[in-house]
Amino acid sequence: KTKIRPPRAGGIKVGQLATRSPHRPNALGLSLITVDRIDKSNKRFHISAVDLVNGTPVYDIKPYVPWDFPGKFDASVLRVPNWVRQDDSVSNVVFTTKAESDMRRMISQNLLAPLYTSKNDGYEGALQTLKQVLAQDPRASRERGKKMLADSPAYKIIFCEIQVNFRVNKEEVNVFQVEQAHFRDEDFVDGIPLLNSNDKDANND
Repeated sequence: KTKIRPPRAGGIKVGQLATRSPHRPNALGLSLITVDRIDKSNKRFHISAVDLVNGTPVYDIKPYVPWDFPGKFDASVLRVPNWVRQDDSVSNVVFTTKAESDMRRMISQNLLAPLYTSKNDGYEGALQTLKQVLAQDPRASRERGKKMLADSPAYKIIFCEIQVNFRVNKEEVNVFQVEQAHFRDEDFVDGIPLLNSNDKDANND
């Protein structure tokens, strides 16, 4: 594909190489950098804070997104393209009592190790990370922003070795169950785990 629909683009298509999609037709890497200055007369970018070996060529400069900034994002200083400027995050993410209990059980079973364990306050860390991910509404772009009814279908994402089940309305993400994800060899594509395609409750998005 030469064009794709980024999750935060509101459904519009942009060139694949202008995005941060991990599915790329080449082996080029991505690195967050600082642009020190632009020499327009010589058509040169002067950059720093790069994690590159000396002499590594820089082929392209990608758009910047606010949530990559290590600190407070100042829109008056840093500019971003319109298709990542929109704020369509969900204001509130709530875990039910059952989901919180499920999370503690998953931590005790080391299903989120080594990042989140019972020895490094992993429960709180995993909970905050999931809240940040779910606040971005990881559903398909055609679903994002829609007001969902109480009997709306559930969605699910994979996080480490667990499956997080949730529903979304216009103002809130409600996580109602967390369970162990069961994978088979054929459930992995390029090392990325996929939900079981035979699961009748699986979300097609």
